[in-house]
Amino acid sequence: MNKYLLIIIGCLVSCHAMAQGRPFPIVDLPSSANSLAMGGTTTLREGGCYPYTQPCNIFMTNDTTISADYQLGYIDNAEYVNNYIWHTLTVTWRREKQAIGVGMRYLDMGKLKQNVDKNMKQMPPNSKCMYSVSFDMGYALQFNSNLSIYVTGALMSEKTLMTTNGCALNAGAAYSTHWHSMASSVALGIRNVGFYSYQNTTKMLTPLVYAGGNISLPTWSDQKLTIAAEGGYYRGNGRVKNSGTLSIGTAYCVWRYLSLQMGAHWGDEDNYVAYGLNARFGKMTIETSMKTPITANVGKMYMAGVGLIF
Repeated sequence: MNKYLLIIIGCLVSCHAMAQGRPFPIVDLPSSANSLAMGGTTTLREGGCYPYTQPCNIFMTNDTTISADYQLGYIDNAEYVNNYIWHTLTVTWRREKQAIGVGMRYLDMGKLKQNVDKNMKQMPPNSKCMYSVSFDMGYALQFNSNLSIYVTGALMSEKTLMTTNGCALNAGAAYSTHWHSMASSVALGIRNVGFYSYQNTTKMLTPLVYAGGNISLPTWSDQKLTIAAEGGYYRGNGRVKNSGTLSIGTAYCVWRYLSLQMGAHWGDEDNYVAYGLNARFGKMTIETSMKTPITANVGKMYMAGVGLIF
């Protein structure tokens, strides 16, 4: 088989492995190194990247007015498939019981050495850059010290053999509690409600319904243990089948500024274990994580990020 055709097929297979045939694989990528290390959970109280995790989580931090995060991710794919690099940038402003967040994500899928067109007909060799990008904005409202809600919207575009555009809405709620030195929260919501279009064809996106929570327990001195879990269900449509996911993670914080993490993820044909190390220096947090896949033909993933709070 022609090597160029193998590259095309490989890219499509890789996208399928990440998103199960769903458009915009960037949506299914981990929102932060912290989230990846915890198995893909998004309900962490101090997770950062709020427009892509839980905008309500900013109300669970102490006196945070502005939170800014940058995340860098890398996927080491198989032979004949480009390695992927993606960038995430977010800023969230909080004022009393309201918060507004904006974010941008860019996934670089490399170059496609194309010698067939979208109809798989021969054409002169040509290199085409492949990418996926999203622009997001969200709003969160805190009703009281326990209950808060959020809504976010996204505009997305993807270019491979063809150009695909789409938009989506996400909404959810979170409930948090404190008791002595213990803290917990639960959250539920729906993501990716919208549509996408390509070549004068419009289809609905595959929505994700999710629920999760976490609990933080003091151990001794300035140390604490955090346990998080989250489950999700994709409602398939057309050729995209139904699928479910389960994520769990644990984090152990020592000396108040160093956190060791480990998590696991099952479902959606993307089973893996992950590890992470976070360090806090005053108002700055540095995150690192690594994903080791269990599912065959899925590449290793590495992430690193830096966050600032004011």
